[in-house]
Amino acid sequence: MTIQTTTTAASPSGVEVKAASNPTTTPPSVSVLTLTQKELTTTFTPPSSCAEMHLTQLSSPGYQIWLNEPQPVPNSKFGDCYPPGYINGYTSIQNASSSIAPMFSPLVCPEGWSGARTWPNGYIACCASGFQLHVPDEPIDTNRPAYGGTCYSNFQVGQTVKVTAYDSASVTATVDWVASATNDQAYAHPIDGFALSSDDSNSSGLSGGAIAGIVIGVLVVVIALLVGLLFFLKRYRQKKNPQNTPDGLQQGQQQQAVPPEQWSNKEPLVSPGTGYAQSQYTPPPGAYGPTPPYQATEHYELDSQTPNELDSGWAGGELENHEVPAHKRN
Repeated sequence: MTIQTTTTAASPSGVEVKAASNPTTTPPSVSVLTLTQKELTTTFTPPSSCAEMHLTQLSSPGYQIWLNEPQPVPNSKFGDCYPPGYINGYTSIQNASSSIAPMFSPLVCPEGWSGARTWPNGYIACCASGFQLHVPDEPIDTNRPAYGGTCYSNFQVGQTVKVTAYDSASVTATVDWVASATNDQAYAHPIDGFALSSDDSNSSGLSGGAIAGIVIGVLVVVIALLVGLLFFLKRYRQKKNPQNTPDGLQQGQQQQAVPPEQWSNKEPLVSPGTGYAQSQYTPPPGAYGPTPPYQATEHYELDSQTPNELDSGWAGGELENHEVPAHKRN
């Protein structure tokens, strides 16, 4: 059975504040009513004010002092110092020292908290910095050996702390409280669950937005490949089955051109009779009928011993009475 003593200290304002004093081995018992499972895969960082030892004294029957009590009175929760999953699943039963606290799987202790105790199966209980864990004398749930336990911290005699006192409905006073006994203690709620394993860490890294990003990236690549394939097939079909262009030429049809060797490195064709260059488009011999054999040109001389000129309007001598033989005439 838990034995509790109550210490009454006078505050500067004259208001009496009571604090429960228990041996370190017998913190207040907490009854567990149900189980809610949450996830905490990253380190929760509470506001800096949560490290300022916000102490709350609850009403009868125990008048215990709690650190960052999430629900000091009904219908009122203060969850800034706890992970969202915890405060959403927590319920305190007033005047009965009972509460409903969620379990985390996986669990990463919040910043400012530490693993007060671990079990071989990966189960872990986190307590606020400076607090130790007292597990229940009789486990409420064999799968959660710390569930129903309490984190605690000892006051030094003469230590002064600020305490906000509550009755069953609201705040009654906020005063400086002075510890007067060696067994005066403050309590805190543990956060328990199964520690985040390396496998859980890897899987959590691929969840949510990361998985969505990978899926979108794969879809973009697939669409790009399909577009490229369609473009390639279209070009291939155009080359295989060319269509008429506006100029009347078939697409892909090339004009016949004279090979460069016919005009770059060869001598021009010259007619042997005239000495004029022949066109490359000159019809080949025999294109217009048989070609007569070549005959040498005959040379004729005028029958005169002296130079004479033809009658072409010159003043010199002209041919007179000289006839060209008939067989010589054209």
